[in-house]
Amino acid sequence: MAELEADLDHIIPSSVLPPFWAKLVVGFVSLLCFARSYDGDFVFDDSEAIVNNKDLRAETPLGDLWHHDFWGSRLSSNTSHKSYRPLTVLTFRVNYYLSGGFHPVSFHMVNILLHGGISVLMVDVFSVLFGGLQYTSKGRRLNLAPRSSLLAALLFAVHPVHTECVAGVVGRADLLGALFFLLSFLGYCKAFREIPALLDFPKMTL
Repeated sequence: MAELEADLDHIIPSSVLPPFWAKLVVGFVSLLCFARSYDGDFVFDDSEAIVNNKDLRAETPLGDLWHHDFWGSRLSSNTSHKSYRPLTVLTFRVNYYLSGGFHPVSFHMVNILLHGGISVLMVDVFSVLFGGLQYTSKGRRLNLAPRSSLLAALLFAVHPVHTECVAGVVGRADLLGALFFLLSFLGYCKAFREIPALLDFPKMTL
């Protein structure tokens, strides 16, 4: 399967860019695509999760974030939504602190930058999905599939399905979930490369 996907790379009519430049292009395009959302206001669920959420304010103890739901209600309350996203709320609180209040520009900028970072990671993810995890004896990966990986990452970066996650500030929960999933996946791939080297160690004899 990996060989068929790698063969696809040879029939795609696009120039080959070095990995650094491919990621730079994807990152730039992803930021450009959603740049117009930077000056948006708080909309829809942003009002309850951010503007009316007391967990973002300095007078609320930081430890309360771990006992409250996404909307600022105690998890033990019968009226709680039970959605538990303390890391996302913590990033909202940092935004509130650094911007000196509820200024939506800084909140939107973080979302746009997160989307850009995720899109850049997708270049490596698609390279693994299309090219597989075959390595040379020197530890260099074969079948990088640079053309198909670049085009797939570009499609991901500009796809309108991401609009709600990027333009709506509460969509940061989805962005952070995607970021940590991709980092975990790529971390696993890196460990996969190192396992054969560990197995090549000579066995100890008594």
